[in-house]
Amino acid sequence: MRLDFSPRPWCASAMVTPKTCSSDVPPTETLRVRDIELRFFPGIHRPPPSTDAVIYVHKDAAFVAAMDETLDRVRPKFMIEIGIHDGGSTAYWHHKYAPDRLVAFDISPEVPFFARYLERNGLANAVRLHLGVSQVDRDRMRAAIESDFGGGLIDAAIDDASHQYAATKAAFETVFPFLRSGGAFLIEDWAWGHAQNWPPDAWADVPLMSPLLTELMLVCGHASGVIDKVEINRRFAVVWRGPADLPKDRFRLADHYIARGFSVAL
Repeated sequence: MRLDFSPRPWCASAMVTPKTCSSDVPPTETLRVRDIELRFFPGIHRPPPSTDAVIYVHKDAAFVAAMDETLDRVRPKFMIEIGIHDGGSTAYWHHKYAPDRLVAFDISPEVPFFARYLERNGLANAVRLHLGVSQVDRDRMRAAIESDFGGGLIDAAIDDASHQYAATKAAFETVFPFLRSGGAFLIEDWAWGHAQNWPPDAWADVPLMSPLLTELMLVCGHASGVIDKVEINRRFAVVWRGPADLPKDRFRLADHYIARGFSVAL
């Protein structure tokens, strides 16, 4: 599930072509990338089915532009995306930053239209797909990262997968040690349960993401060089990697902060 709480209406910037923009119709924006059209689709509902000609990005162009402002600061050449839906956002990141290697994970066993796009355009080596992989599967994710990046560090990682506390925390603890000092880990849609337009009965039994951000704040405050800083806006959070040397096989947030009686309620 992909969530988006961008304001409406929003008229596209020069990076996309606005199809509609009125006071009561959310904009549909498009971007031509090689032989496909990317369509930015905002809202909490699933986009229409993608095709070989059109692949949907489940967020609007304003959301993507805000993420670009962060990623422009690292200009990623080695990058990870967790949770890719139909692959539209992955196609966009590769188009925007031309990374030497972009590794993408998704719990779905197939993304046929995106996989064929990669094959048609000779991108299957630059963009490595790992499908049928849950973000809680630390061993499979770690093995893929070590193999695809040859033991090297990465510049940026994006989590747009489950939007659930425990799964997102597991993925963060798996991937964060592979970030270089000064690298960025972006957690999308952390505020889904706090948004004023979120249905109160939706995901009512699912722990919110905000406790994870609290833990990240505590690690940053520990001043041990693990997290340099945490930046938060209503769309996503950015966790900047510090210079500390971290174990790639057993990194846990709880080992890097002092609570002093403070507890994180789920």
